Amino acid sequence: MSDRNKRREEEKNRLWEEVMNKKRAYEKNDTTETVELVTDAKKRSDKTMDMLKDADSAMEELRNILFKQQKDLEQMSRDNGLDVDLDKLQTDIQSDYGVEVKEEPKEEKKIDSKAVFTGVEEETNEAVIGQSEAIRQLTVSFRRPFVMGTAPGKPKNVILVLGPKGSGKHEAIARVTRSLYERQVFVSDTVYTIDMSRYTSGGQEQIFLQDLYEALQGNGSVICFEKFETGFPSFLRMVDSLATEGKVVLNKRYVLSKGILVENQTGLVKDAVDTLHVEDKYLVFITEGKASKVQDAFGADFMYHVLDTVTFKALDDEAVAKTVDRQTEDLVKKAHDQLQLELTVDDELKVWVKSHFDKTQGATSIRSLFYDFYVSLTQAVLDHNLGSYEKLTVTVKEEEPVLVLENLEVNLAREKTSKAEIAAVNAEMDEIVGLVEVKEYVHSLEAHVRMQKLRREQGMKTAEVSKHMIFTGNPGTGKTTIARLLSRYMKAIGALTQGQLVEVTRADLVAQYVGQTAPLTMSVIRSAIGGVLFIDEAYALYRGKDDAFGLEAIDTLVKAMEDNRDNLIVILAGYKKEMSTFLEANSGLKSRFPNVIFFPDYTGEELVKIAVLQAKSKGYVIDEEAQKKLQVFFDDVQKENAAEAGNGRLARNVIEEAILKQSRRIAANPEEDMSLLKDEDFSYTFTPSK
Repeated sequence: MSDRNKRREEEKNRLWEEVMNKKRAYEKNDTTETVELVTDAKKRSDKTMDMLKDADSAMEELRNILFKQQKDLEQMSRDNGLDVDLDKLQTDIQSDYGVEVKEEPKEEKKIDSKAVFTGVEEETNEAVIGQSEAIRQLTVSFRRPFVMGTAPGKPKNVILVLGPKGSGKHEAIARVTRSLYERQVFVSDTVYTIDMSRYTSGGQEQIFLQDLYEALQGNGSVICFEKFETGFPSFLRMVDSLATEGKVVLNKRYVLSKGILVENQTGLVKDAVDTLHVEDKYLVFITEGKASKVQDAFGADFMYHVLDTVTFKALDDEAVAKTVDRQTEDLVKKAHDQLQLELTVDDELKVWVKSHFDKTQGATSIRSLFYDFYVSLTQAVLDHNLGSYEKLTVTVKEEEPVLVLENLEVNLAREKTSKAEIAAVNAEMDEIVGLVEVKEYVHSLEAHVRMQKLRREQGMKTAEVSKHMIFTGNPGTGKTTIARLLSRYMKAIGALTQGQLVEVTRADLVAQYVGQTAPLTMSVIRSAIGGVLFIDEAYALYRGKDDAFGLEAIDTLVKAMEDNRDNLIVILAGYKKEMSTFLEANSGLKSRFPNVIFFPDYTGEELVKIAVLQAKSKGYVIDEEAQKKLQVFFDDVQKENAAEAGNGRLARNVIEEAILKQSRRIAANPEEDMSLLKDEDFSYTFTPSK
């Protein structure tokens, strides 16, 4: 028997034993007795008639289970490349067991949609506060196909959900889905969410299709698409086709390899995937923008197929109060169950939360504040050895939420700003020689950020300004140093969430092969979100109109800057002349970099100050005579060749050279002061690099 036939035979036996826990009727056991097909363990007097009845019942059960097993095998074959001839296997099952496996037409589950969705709406309103009208619209949109019916091969419904951040859009969709699952209307409570902003270039097509395929093939009935306003055009067209046509025809042929969709490289194959279908799925499109923005992304035909538009609103005062009350109850319960504290929360704390949460973030900001309270309570338990169900009070004193202990008060607010960090950055900035105008600009950002924060807390519109910058100037003028301090400073004042500095050049953004540059650039940008992306010698990105890779990197950068304008600062650095040419490479570059900051060359006097600081950081002091001669030397070098001299790097190099000479001098005269750099330790010469 060949391996293929052997595997088929084993699979048939496995099916029979799994279904009936018996061998085939014609097979003999070790005692050569015929195995009876009996499912009822009771012994009756008329054994022959009993066997016939049991056999009929067993065969009917076997038909049903074999049909399910056949479907499982088909999926197994597609996912894992199982070498089973399914047609031949079905023929063998018919021959061996006398059972014909027929696919029965699928019947729509009959439900009392009015009663079911009334209950769903009530449950969702209990979970999501202050959105009764939006929840009514949402439940209507999910009920629609049960009333209207669904065209074969089309989505069950295409739904557009609008509303500001923190208004409960995602929570409501998840709650409706969960309620329908609990009522056995859906077979799963999974909600698939596809963030279209993750797919930024054609090079990510296979990744996008794999994610889309998994959502379409999964048990979940709901697929949500978000951030589609910034999606890659060709992928948006695919999603549009799913919504309007119910399918998308792929421009390549794919096959399944262990459940993964991969491009087929070998021509025609069985079970190839060249079309994705969306039947029996709800397609939900979520946006914080207006409906007009949706039409801009997908077009008028898409909007024609949107049968329900659900609009969530910003939380009103009543909804805010209920949300705060619920979060307060949750805090007291978690403090009792997890931290073993008997907590009393004064009304003053609720008032404080209502006046300090970010109105643009809605319920998300309220939950974030209470999360901070819980983290601070946990820290208090650890620091003060609490946790024996002590009766403690949370209140507000001097405009700060506090936990009142016997001898002290613990601040519960985890501020997004850090006064200590701001002071530390300011101290470091003060030590930087020169750059007065640059420092003034950095400090001006703090006042602006603080004012916008106050406006958000009052529910007023904010006037964000572009914080992207261009640093121009010769090497060694402090551009990277200021960028590093700026990233920390912006985090400390709350303008950025992370505060990291990601320093890159062209080599980190531009790939060597077609289709790789945009994903590479985006991976770098993602690593910088929440901080500062510093691109040194940025003009190297543009090497002329024929530099397709460089232009692709620039286009990707411009788009990402717009998409992440609230939590990313991009700084381009380089020579003034070259940077002016670079800004012409993309029409959107110049307008996105309104802040051009020039870093002037250091004067001789400033370089002496830098040299003194450099020496001090290494444990040395420069005597006064040497300092005077150094200023004359630095003045001459800067006047003749500041660009090649390196500015601050020149001062550093001079000090390092002096330390080496001083070491030789001290070795010959051990009694001399080892910390003093004298005039004789300096060469006062500069040789430009060739």
